[in-house]
Amino acid sequence: MTRLVHRSARSLDDHDFDGYLEFFDNDGEYIITAKTPELSEPMVWMKQTRDELVERIQAMNEHEWEVALVEQTRILSVDTIEIKETDAEVSTSFAVYHTDQAGVTMCYAVGRYEDQWHLRSDKWLLCRREVVLKTRQLHILSPLPI
Repeated sequence: MTRLVHRSARSLDDHDFDGYLEFFDNDGEYIITAKTPELSEPMVWMKQTRDELVERIQAMNEHEWEVALVEQTRILSVDTIEIKETDAEVSTSFAVYHTDQAGVTMCYAVGRYEDQWHLRSDKWLLCRREVVLKTRQLHILSPLPI
């Protein structure tokens, strides 16, 4: 499981979005949430099915995004893995760093991936990835998965 989480993050770092999507089950979902002191419940910033995520990534080619000019590096720490037969829950702390064209690196976001994986035909697939952000003010708004 640790390798799968790291490979999914490396796909994003390498801008291999098709490779990233291959980790998702057909009915998988991708969610970004953040907690704020003002609200009792987490805010949902984004909630997409795998198909909607595919559309979002394909639409990136039609627009210019500032984030396309930065290199991304994710640092991960897989905190817990709980496997029960064909289901797994994995919690991973992360930090995403952006390096601009001038070589300046800054922390973009920190948080945790709360993943649900399912084993289908000898292959583990993401049923759900919730990106729980600690960072609430992103320097550059990104169309990309975090």
